[in-house]
Amino acid sequence: MKNKNIKLVVTDLDGTFVNKNKEVSEINKKAVNTLIEKGIEFVVASGRDYTSIKDLTRDITNINYYICLNGAKIYKDGKIIYKKTVDRDISLDILQRATKMNINYSGTAGKDICYSQLDTEYYKEFALEKRNFNFISNEDKKNVVVRDFEKMVFYGDLNYLKNLRDYVEDKYSNVVNVFVSGDNIMDIVNIQCNKGNALKIVSEDCKIPLANIMAFGDNENDLAMLEEAGLPIAVKNAKDVVKNKIKERTDSNENSGVGNYLNKYFNL
Repeated sequence: MKNKNIKLVVTDLDGTFVNKNKEVSEINKKAVNTLIEKGIEFVVASGRDYTSIKDLTRDITNINYYICLNGAKIYKDGKIIYKKTVDRDISLDILQRATKMNINYSGTAGKDICYSQLDTEYYKEFALEKRNFNFISNEDKKNVVVRDFEKMVFYGDLNYLKNLRDYVEDKYSNVVNVFVSGDNIMDIVNIQCNKGNALKIVSEDCKIPLANIMAFGDNENDLAMLEEAGLPIAVKNAKDVVKNKIKERTDSNENSGVGNYLNKYFNL
């Protein structure tokens, strides 16, 4: 805990800030709202899209920046300030390869969701009124539809995912980023997109140096962000790929690790 001049706190959501029930604990909520009242900027960086992040963090007041889809989109005051997509031809090739390997997927392009297996959070969003999502199914594995995807997500057996990852990285490592974002989940985004690059953009926009930023995460898709921040912290339940590089620790997401660390660090 060397740097006491933290001006911005950024956190991942799943596995870090919310519990297994996708809830923000009272400890986390109170700590963050208190920091915001004290003038500390609070940023959420997630693999989720804007709508889902807003739903999960509805009890946190005055969040100005949202890093969405692992850095493929950044929102400031409700407006997109950064967005990158994956080339359609490349997306088609990857999705066709995944389909042949019997790996399920979903691809997000604005309000269009093309899928063979739909994330449960999108089901939740779809059920809400006035969200206007368009869902294009390929559950029978015969109708691969592509858009200018901001993010593609793949679900399945770890060995199958590894094989798909090897294929993608061998063929497209110069144009896409691939990383694990959860148990049996792999994400693909534009090469210019990751949470670390997104954090740099936010840092420049709000004129807060990276050295004055505290970051929390648990998985491979958080590493770029953690490595950019002046004070990176891994939750207790973080994957080994994170723990091997990030030495500062806090308690698990189930035990309000983020809120407890903030309370101790800032003497809240």
